[in-house]
Amino acid sequence: MNDFISASHDVVFKALFVRNQDVLKAFLNDSLDLNLTDADSIKVMSSEDVPDAANGKLSRFDVHVRTANRRYNVEMQAQKSGFSSERVLYYWSKLYGDGFESGSKYEELDQTYSVNVLGFNYFDCKEYRSSFSILENERHELLTDKLSIHVFELPKVPKELISGDRVQEWMEIIKAESEEALDIVRKRTENPMINKAIDAICQLNADEKLREQIRVQQKAEYDYGNDMAVARDEGRAEGLMEGRLETLKENAANMRVEGLDDETIARILRVNVADVRIWLDSEEK
Repeated sequence: MNDFISASHDVVFKALFVRNQDVLKAFLNDSLDLNLTDADSIKVMSSEDVPDAANGKLSRFDVHVRTANRRYNVEMQAQKSGFSSERVLYYWSKLYGDGFESGSKYEELDQTYSVNVLGFNYFDCKEYRSSFSILENERHELLTDKLSIHVFELPKVPKELISGDRVQEWMEIIKAESEEALDIVRKRTENPMINKAIDAICQLNADEKLREQIRVQQKAEYDYGNDMAVARDEGRAEGLMEGRLETLKENAANMRVEGLDDETIARILRVNVADVRIWLDSEEK
């Protein structure tokens, strides 16, 4: 397949795990070393997938998951723009406190994981896996196990496959740019869920509705980038900020017509979702 779409594309990444929750469970179990068993059920809280209807809306691209006494935010971030440690912590905190009501006990809050798979290098280190918790500065004593943040940097994954390294196998199939690359992992793995994930990625590549979703998203991103490039090339320095705002509003309106939801529009334009809603609500009045 010449136009293979990698699972590192956020739409494919989310569809892979939302449509195949046993694969998602295996991914979490292996990448976070959780020792989940068959008795541990998994529930996807953000169950919106790419829409089945032709006029459906794109959803946000992170996956919210629950198991017993644990919550997970799983996200693929292909581009560095818009990513930061503070952003990771903010979304972790939203999930951690979600649903907590007055009168509840703080001890009953779930252990919350943030799982971030990056298509770029972020930390100044050679390791592709980084894990963070809250420790005392001198004694390195763990304050609480409620916070657990994990970052996987795909460009740093070793080129040579390490036999039996399940985490590396997951990263290899996520970043694979061809069916041939997937087949290399398939031939070496002893993990049946890796094979099931490979089959699912191939099936997603044959899904024409999903491909149309990706086309719409890419067109919106291209149109926005092109509009901004034209503005710069024409040297419209005076009033650029005002002009950029109008461009943002126009692109937001066009994206909604194309079927994108407010969160996706904000993500593509790299603005606050509240601003998107204000712009679009004012246009409708």
